[in-house]
Amino acid sequence: MAGKKVQKSRNPQLQSDLESLMGNIEVCRSVGVEIINNTKKVTLEDFRSYCFSGKIRTVHPFEIGPQSVGRCIFAKTPYSLRGSVGVLVCKASSFSLAIMFSNPFDYVLYSIEFALELFKTENHMGNLHAVFSNMMESKPYCRSTLFQRAQLASDHETLEVSLGNIRVRAKMSNSAKAILKVQVDDIDPPPYSKNM
Repeated sequence: MAGKKVQKSRNPQLQSDLESLMGNIEVCRSVGVEIINNTKKVTLEDFRSYCFSGKIRTVHPFEIGPQSVGRCIFAKTPYSLRGSVGVLVCKASSFSLAIMFSNPFDYVLYSIEFALELFKTENHMGNLHAVFSNMMESKPYCRSTLFQRAQLASDHETLEVSLGNIRVRAKMSNSAKAILKVQVDDIDPPPYSKNM
């Protein structure tokens, strides 16, 4: 079921699908990514990933249509002293989205991190190693609406970026088998008023 287009549901069983898939991962560091597309007309497509360490364990979704959910799992390489670190990218008609994650092997030296970045064009997405490096090295500006990154110091951290009428939010758990949930929403325009 991973990577498969699934209709959005409020069913509690759907909520546990990613967690149950993560339970089947036998290594100590992994990241399960769930992308929830709550938009009315946007289709996310052309999913690609780059792993700085570890590998993808499930197939990327081909696309995630409006009101649909897609999932994929990344995990460390067995018997290695490295974590699960990389970037997942996709595009839509008016933007491209990059989702960076880092669940390191050594929590004494490194923290769990994640980041979101929206691009107006896809030309930044050619070299995924460069996209990953830029996201890891860039300083997140508190006023930036296109890029945000966080180190997890508490149980959960939330990021939000926006571009035009699209808002993307993400939340990541602080655990060895981390869950990264990404939600794409339409931003409704302000109500029309004759007094304006």
